Amino acid sequence: MPTDAGRTLRRDAARNREQLLAAARRMFAERGPDVPLEDVAGAAAVSRTTLYRHFASREELAATVFEDNVTRIEERAAALRDHPRGAMELFDFVLDMLEHDRGLVHVLAGADIAWFTGLASRTTDAFAAVLEHGRASGTVHPGVVADDVLTAIRMAEAAMPPADSPESGHRSRRARVMLHRTLFTGR
Repeated sequence: MPTDAGRTLRRDAARNREQLLAAARRMFAERGPDVPLEDVAGAAAVSRTTLYRHFASREELAATVFEDNVTRIEERAAALRDHPRGAMELFDFVLDMLEHDRGLVHVLAGADIAWFTGLASRTTDAFAAVLEHGRASGTVHPGVVADDVLTAIRMAEAAMPPADSPESGHRSRRARVMLHRTLFTGR
């Protein structure tokens, strides 16, 4: 039978892990993929030892954040599945995540390809249902499929200047508008 001390320890460990993920997401976005892991630990208010107890490497930490993002996309897609504008809202949700989590893809450049393929498949599946409903309701252009949306997301990422660039907001908004016109009818 677990003791109160054991439950408290597990709660503390879970809280530390969540703090590390939030800090990593924020630090990778603000300072890029090469931010010292000691700084991530400090931002999470935990020790380096605690960081390494949860994540053996920078790649493992980034991969966990990336996988968490895919889970968030799946959850958002499920919530939007029956909304006529669900595909547009999910697309914007992903672009917002992309703007806040720049650099993660660079950290994961050396990650296992099969692992990335699995995450890409999950993202494709998340978009498929909302796109189907959007095409049926007339808010998504006929013929637009999930692979088109993923290509548009990669295009948006490529168009994003560094976050500290004075034109960052304008270029990101402009790319979003152009991609919306390509994918969605505007109804």
